[in-house]
This record gives sequence, C-alpha cells and structure tokens, in this order.
Amino acid sequence: MEGEGARLAFLQRAISDIGTTLNLGHAARLLAASAVPGFADFASVHLHDHVTASEDDSTARNPRAASVMHRVAAVHHDDPGHGEGLQAGQTFAYPSGTAMARFLALIEPVLIPRVDRDILRKLPAELDSPSARSVLTDSSVMLVPLTVRDSVLGFLVFGRKPGRPAFLPADLAACQEMAERAALSLHNARLYHHQARTSAVLRRSLLPMLPPHLPGVEIAYRYHPYSRTTQVGGDWLDAIRLPGHRVGLVIGDVAGHGLHAAVAMGQLRTAVKTLATLDLPPAQLLLRLDQFAQGLDQTILATCLYGIYDPLTRRATFASAGHLPPILVSPDGKDELLQVPVSAPIGVGSPAIDTFELSIDPGSLLLMCTDGLVETREEDIEEGLSAVRRSLTTPHLSLEEACDALLGRQHPGGRHDDAAVLMARLHGVPHGRIATWPRPQRPEQVRIAHWSQE
Repeated sequence: MEGEGARLAFLQRAISDIGTTLNLGHAARLLAASAVPGFADFASVHLHDHVTASEDDSTARNPRAASVMHRVAAVHHDDPGHGEGLQAGQTFAYPSGTAMARFLALIEPVLIPRVDRDILRKLPAELDSPSARSVLTDSSVMLVPLTVRDSVLGFLVFGRKPGRPAFLPADLAACQEMAERAALSLHNARLYHHQARTSAVLRRSLLPMLPPHLPGVEIAYRYHPYSRTTQVGGDWLDAIRLPGHRVGLVIGDVAGHGLHAAVAMGQLRTAVKTLATLDLPPAQLLLRLDQFAQGLDQTILATCLYGIYDPLTRRATFASAGHLPPILVSPDGKDELLQVPVSAPIGVGSPAIDTFELSIDPGSLLLMCTDGLVETREEDIEEGLSAVRRSLTTPHLSLEEACDALLGRQHPGGRHDDAAVLMARLHGVPHGRIATWPRPQRPEQVRIAHWSQE
C-alpha cells in the first residue's frame, strides 16, 4: 500500500500548505513542492494569462492563441540539468484546435499511464526540447484542471519517472478533489493580490503632493490608516500653494473606516483643493465645503481644520468644522493649544463659521492632527493632547524625526483608528528680503499688480 500511503501524505500536506499564504506565487510553489518526491518526481503549476496578469499589464497578447499559460511553479526530483525544459517562468500559447487548447476548454482531467512516442510527437513546440523529452519519455503523467465556479484558472501537472509505478485512477480522483481546494486558495490569493494592489494605488493617489518649495515653511507629515487590509482610511491632509507665497494647511477626518470612508475623503479632499484655488478665507472655504457635502448622494460627516499662513506678514488664520485645535510651539519651547472656534462638522449644515487669527514668531512649530493620534482606549482626547504637547518640546534633528517620534510615543502598541499628522516649521520670510512697490490707487493697476505676483 506504498502508493496509497504516498497519495494520502501528499493530499494532507498539499491541503495544509496551500492555505498558509495569500501570495499567489508562493501558494503555487507550495502546491508543487508538496507532491515531490513522495507522490511524484516532478510537478508544476500552470496558470492562465488572465490570472497572473495585473490590471495595468500592457503586454501584447497573441491574437491567434486560444489560451496563454504561464508555468509559475515547478519542482523536480532529478539531476539539475535534466529538468531544464520543465522549469518555472515559461509562457506557452496554445492555438485553437491543439490538444492543449481542447484540454483547457473541456475542463477534464487527463491520465497518461506512459508517455510514448506518439504522445511525444504531439508535444507543444515550446516543450519539444531534448531536456523535456528526457524527463517525459516513458513517464506517467496527470493533468488536473484548476477550476473555480466553472472558471478555469489553470492546471496541475504531476509526473513519475519510468522506475516508479504509473499513476492510477485513484490518484487522479484524489488529485481532482485536492485541486478543487487548491483552486479556491489560488483564487483567494489572486483576489487578495488585486485588492492589495488597488488599495496601494488608491493610497498613493490620496497622499498629499506637497509643493517642492514653500518660502519660509518646512513641512512633514505622516498618514497611517487603521485598516491593514485596504491600507486607506478617512483621514487626509494637504499643503496647498496659494498666491502671494501663502500656503493653505488642511487636515480632515471622515467618520468611519476603510474604503467607504476613503472614497468620501477623496471627494472632500478634491473639493478643498478646488475651493482653495479660489483663494477663499478659511471660514468661507469650510462653509462651501459643507454645502458640497450636503449635495452628495450619500451622507458624509467629517471634521476639518483649514488654515492659511502668510510668511511675509507672519500671520495665520484658522477655521474649524468640528476638528481638534492646532498646537503651536514657540521658538523658546512654550506650547499653546490655539483657541480656534469650533463649528459643526462638515455635512451637518453650519449657518456660520468663525475664524481665529494670530501672529507667529519665526521658527515656531505648528502641529495639526486627527483624533486617531491623541485618543486611545486608555486616554481620552484631552489627556492625549496634553501628552502630544509635552512631546513636542523635545528637540529633534528634523521634522521627519519629530513625526516618527510622536507616532511611536503616542501608539507604542498599535493604533485603533486612522491617524494623520501635519507638522510645519514656520520660519517666515525675513523683512530684509521683502521689497514693496507703491502703486497709484487706480483701477488699471489691479491687473498690473496681479501680473507682477505671478
């Protein structure tokens, strides 16, 4: 019963190994390796082009090929040189009407007790090589489809060299049962890969594109979503270049987590950047943003803090729609929680929003954050803000290091919410580097003044 024992051991190992990873390539290699050498002398996994291809893959396809397959994994119990023709990483195009194309279309398993000369003559051109023939001649071979809901992902190949007993129908039946589970695991790995790739692309598109140079301002930020699967969330931040060397600083937090919050966040973030191009004061911008949110099909609730810093006058103006206040640390190390009036969150319909304006000493540090940074299961927001204020007085070599240190200190054991941090070192522009040109107070001078600022 050596054959049955090898078969059972292979099935047990294959079913156990295939469910341990969501990496498509790694899953395929585990599946092939589980068969060799106990059950087979060589095994390989072949997947359809549509399974392995990424959505943005622009590789030209063979228009005459009914099926394009990739051998993504192969394991051989043989001398290294004998299996060169059956190595992983090869691509095969099977034209319509060929035996392999018919096999893939019928979705039926194939058992070849011995590969004779007639079968060798029918090998696909890509496999018709001396090394492939040396492996396949007189071997026993099985081809087992990988299908999920009548959709063909690919197929498995198992082979035994002439010195071992040929495969039996019981081996084929057992491999079919195993292939059903393996196909589902490979399908899940493929879905996970595409979801992870989509989330990564979405995340990169939602991160701020900070201006390359802002006079008198240094900026650093960190954005960490709570979700480890989608890697996106409802927090956002931006630094927006405005006319007159000013900069708009914005941070917001959409209620909820995951993709739904990220989609809503993307809408609000785009709206803020569009409204900022109109050079609206902070309060007016948030009122327009609130009107925009109420006009959307789905209900969106969010908090948002928007400020404008002018490095020439060294003054800043803030407005808040339900968001946490910013923290300002002066050059001498004194920290202050700015008393920005807090209005209703975005989406509620606030009738009015007040502003807060102040002068800022050169070299001051401004911090804007979401509640995911300061609120934990052990501390409320007030305690978290106090801890952040204490940590900001610690000197660091750079803003980047300060951001990392702040996140590590606030959440040493991991986060329970999305967290976004925006730090800005506000140096201002020295008065000696500012020039003024007095102009007559006539209407035509407006166009000239606007042109000179560009």
